[in-house]
Amino acid sequence: MAGRVRVGRPLRADAVADRYDAVVVGSGAGGLTTAVCLARQGRRVAVFEQHYTAGGYTHAYRRHGWEWDVGIHYVGQLAPREPVRVLSDYLTGGALRWAPVGDLCDEYRLADEVHRGPVGFDAHRAELTARFPAERAGIDALFALVGRCRAVLPALALGRLSGPVARPLARLLRTAAVPPVAMRPARDVVEELIGDERLRQALLTRSALLLADSTAHLPFFLLAVMFEHFRTGAWYPVGGSAAIARAMLEPIRAAGGEVFVRAPVARIELTGARATGVHLADGTRVRAPVVVSAAGAHHTYRTLLPPAAAPLPGRSSGPPPGPPPSPAPDRLDGMRRGFPFVVLFLGLDGDPAELGLPRHNLLVTDGDCDAFFEGRGGRTSGCFLSFSCAKDPTWTARNPGRSTGEVLAYVHPELFAPFRGSRWHHRSPAYLELKAELTAHLLGQVHRHLPRTRGRVAHHELGTPLSAEHFTAWPDGSLYGLAKDVTAFGDGRAPGRADWLRPRTAIDGLYLSGQDCLAGGFVGAVTGGLLAAHEALDRSGRARLWAGLLRQGVRPRAPEGGT
Repeated sequence: MAGRVRVGRPLRADAVADRYDAVVVGSGAGGLTTAVCLARQGRRVAVFEQHYTAGGYTHAYRRHGWEWDVGIHYVGQLAPREPVRVLSDYLTGGALRWAPVGDLCDEYRLADEVHRGPVGFDAHRAELTARFPAERAGIDALFALVGRCRAVLPALALGRLSGPVARPLARLLRTAAVPPVAMRPARDVVEELIGDERLRQALLTRSALLLADSTAHLPFFLLAVMFEHFRTGAWYPVGGSAAIARAMLEPIRAAGGEVFVRAPVARIELTGARATGVHLADGTRVRAPVVVSAAGAHHTYRTLLPPAAAPLPGRSSGPPPGPPPSPAPDRLDGMRRGFPFVVLFLGLDGDPAELGLPRHNLLVTDGDCDAFFEGRGGRTSGCFLSFSCAKDPTWTARNPGRSTGEVLAYVHPELFAPFRGSRWHHRSPAYLELKAELTAHLLGQVHRHLPRTRGRVAHHELGTPLSAEHFTAWPDGSLYGLAKDVTAFGDGRAPGRADWLRPRTAIDGLYLSGQDCLAGGFVGAVTGGLLAAHEALDRSGRARLWAGLLRQGVRPRAPEGGT
């Protein structure tokens, strides 16, 4: 369709080979990461995406002359030799450029108070101490705890791998690098250190709104991950978020593979107890000795695999790597789903500077970031306002006199439950009325916090959980799939409910990639993608993969003028 931001090749029967070295279901950040890592080891990979463009929540779309990003608002750890920069440069050969957001990543507007989130631990600690001098000791203790949790996520990631070396090494690293406090609820830890409720909210709000859950459910190490992830600043992809998937196409194609769009997978083919390929919705059969699902655990086990042949741990497929399986016949039943969301896409007349649109993000609540998630709030959570037009240095040249923005808020699943089963573009009047009410509420937030936008909104449309579920197959339209809470990760003494969700599944030849493998968001997805590639490769392929990442990490970097 004219004007669309399309990444990938539309499916045609004569373009698809009948056999590849690997097939990947889903083209989000996790699936593309796996595909590129395999391709760089010489594997011919086919990626199949049901949407008209690749990228998952990193894709962009254009309507009536405006362009929006659907999920990428900023990414951290992109300073030279930081892990996300190393992986980005490895995946794209340095073709993907990133623009720094600036000295301020976030601004928190909590009821009538405004708090700023400056870059750097020292600057952030100094700002908080200046504002809450009586809480100096607690602030210092909190940042010390954050520092102690720096290796928690890598330790947990290593624990998701199989093999005689990875498993004992993971146990050793977990003992050394995962303090017990890391696995406790974030709010409990903060409340023990900080007495002032306003300061508690300033510390907890980012975790609640970015990770989509009550901080009484989120483990403390995820709060620490947020601090560490943005410690050196935040960045945005130059050219918009579609540049991410676009930059990852070349290495896949260079190895003889392709990313196919409008190519939904109907089911994963099993021969005996082994995955041997996929069947597309149009009937095309594609064979491969490696099948990677980046479509989420729920969709993989409930839809792509037939129930009788989907041996979740605890069924008759033999013992999976890791902790002993639960006797529960289906572990997905015992896992919380993440919260769904609505997002208001705005098209505004005027350039970002004229409208006073910030490069940093605005996080807005009524002063209690957990109230909504715990059922004590209204129909929506606090909201997250982001304006990619102000972050991308190429925006004004590409879109003179126009600006766009996104306003995201979470909703309870039952709000849209009456409309489930209805068809996209064929919803009921009651559905449209609900959308109009939520749109008016979010527009009010925009105009209140950015008054120069009044009278300048030329176009708006609201994405709902039904739309998200339609395009991503995440249950209830959840932003992050399964909840990443304390029950999922465990308390260090007993295994968590998500410990069985490993990249190597109980089915030979089938691997999971993306957010459900470890953590949510862009970094969680690409980490899951990297882990899946490691598991799918043979010993020599793994050695080349990690050697390539190591070389990328020590390689001198050329200056990035203009970013």
